[in-house]
Amino acid sequence: MAPSDPPEDAPQRTRGEEGVVSPDDLDYTASERVAELSDDRYVVATDEGNPSVDDDEEDESSEPRGSLARQEMARYVSNRDADYAFVLTAAFDGEIDHLEHDSDDVAAAFGDLVTGYVSHLDTDAPPAEALAILLLASETPVSFPAKSLAPVLKQHGLTMDDSIESLVEALAGGGLRIPPEE
Repeated sequence: MAPSDPPEDAPQRTRGEEGVVSPDDLDYTASERVAELSDDRYVVATDEGNPSVDDDEEDESSEPRGSLARQEMARYVSNRDADYAFVLTAAFDGEIDHLEHDSDDVAAAFGDLVTGYVSHLDTDAPPAEALAILLLASETPVSFPAKSLAPVLKQHGLTMDDSIESLVEALAGGGLRIPPEE
């Protein structure tokens, strides 16, 4: 029994008898039924005995939150037979979903990641349009090589001699899509 624990044969006090509870009465850390794991983390025995704190459990539980999960996921992803792999666990409107992908093609891996994410958004826009909206709204700058514009011009029957006004008019219906649909 800790020094601040009352003797077992002492009569129980009630608030009405002595007034407000003292700070010593509220100090749970001095009780034998409480064991400290680390700063602000305790194990409390629910029976009459002392809490048992196994050293191995203490070391594991004192690691930063999620550290073990990250290590296990890193091991899982690194065991994939691919140059690029990811496992994504995400919450969308309270629902948890998992997406896994492995590939030797970085573009395919990235495309699967962003398409998987966008497909869970509550939007009526097709994934390509939703992705473009998200990039614009996030103010993430995206640079395309100048040569990526040539197929767009060709798709709309435009040449280098056409005006910017002609390009804007051609894109008015479906917007700018790089690369263009075939």
